[in-house]
Amino acid sequence: MHRVYAWLRRHPSVLTGLVAAPLGLASIPFALVADGLAGVLIWPVMIALLAGMVLRHHRPGTAYLLVLAAGLTLVMVSDTVVFLPVYLAMPMVLYSVAADGPGWARWSGLFWIAAAPMLVVARLITGAQTTVNLTSGGLLILWVVYAAPLAVGWIWGDAARSRRRWYQQLAERADRLERERRALDRAAVAEERARIARELHDVVAHHVSVIVVQADGARYALDSAPELTREALDTISSTGREALTELRGLLGVLRSDSGDGPAPQPGVAAIPTLVEGAPVAATLTVTGRERPVTAGLGLTAYRVVQEALTNALKHGGSGTTAAVTLTWRRTTLVVEITDTGTPADGEQHTGTPPGREQHTGGHGITGMRERVAAAGGRLETGPGPERGFRVRAELPYDKEIA
Repeated sequence: MHRVYAWLRRHPSVLTGLVAAPLGLASIPFALVADGLAGVLIWPVMIALLAGMVLRHHRPGTAYLLVLAAGLTLVMVSDTVVFLPVYLAMPMVLYSVAADGPGWARWSGLFWIAAAPMLVVARLITGAQTTVNLTSGGLLILWVVYAAPLAVGWIWGDAARSRRRWYQQLAERADRLERERRALDRAAVAEERARIARELHDVVAHHVSVIVVQADGARYALDSAPELTREALDTISSTGREALTELRGLLGVLRSDSGDGPAPQPGVAAIPTLVEGAPVAATLTVTGRERPVTAGLGLTAYRVVQEALTNALKHGGSGTTAAVTLTWRRTTLVVEITDTGTPADGEQHTGTPPGREQHTGGHGITGMRERVAAAGGRLETGPGPERGFRVRAELPYDKEIA
């Protein structure tokens, strides 16, 4: 049954033809009793009305003109009130014109809703006043009887047009919202990949700096201190493995188009491991009650510590020591890293503590400053209280968490 209904929807003329056939057959007895010129023209008029009824689905403008011509012809030749079943073609054609027809046919059809019944009434007054006594009230009723079906057909068709336009607007809006959603998804992916690119910079800068410094130290100690050389090579090996692990995770996200989400990033909980494996002798001090922080703030704290330790090794040498302090306050997490900036006795100095930001090209400290600012915090850098270099970052907690 569903297939039959779907087929009829694709071929509406078949259904209209099934309706037009019995209407035409029912109109034949009325046409047989007509005499004179009306009896001759009633047949082509009926055929025109039936043809317009079937043609309205494909050519509503042509069907409208055909039905209009047939109706006017019938009014001109008939001076009696005759209701034929095929007259239903008129409101049906008006429905199609109002729903799917051109603008000129739709608005002229609205005019003929009032004008055609008036022509019928006028024809009856002039042609039948000697045989039929029609009062003004009767003429008004007759006008309403002729005009009502035409008005219903036109209003129904106009409502169908408005409903279809409304559905079309809803579909266009849904399509526009879908395109906007896809654009936002693409922007989110691009933003995430840009963030991962920044993470790659930090990872590469940190680990490569450690490897270079340790390789320089191993070269200088190769002949005089084999144990230090072995220790430096072990550090290079472990640092390289750690770099490869982080790079695989980050590059895996960049290669993936599935949008499975960002790679897991280190946070505050990973800082003790970072300090323990730092290429310089470093200690960690934690004060205050630890609080839950957002992933972004935790990553910022981790990267600040990582970059500060990298700079300590780069500019102070392998003999530099560093102290990392995490202070949990009521509204902020204070991260402070202080290094000695001076190599121990007998160690080779591989950098220059003064002018640290200028010697690095500004990338390390500038990157830290941008990260802290993005988290809504503040970064202070400068000489340490006694010697070396100090980095201090104040990171506010998320307002909902604080």
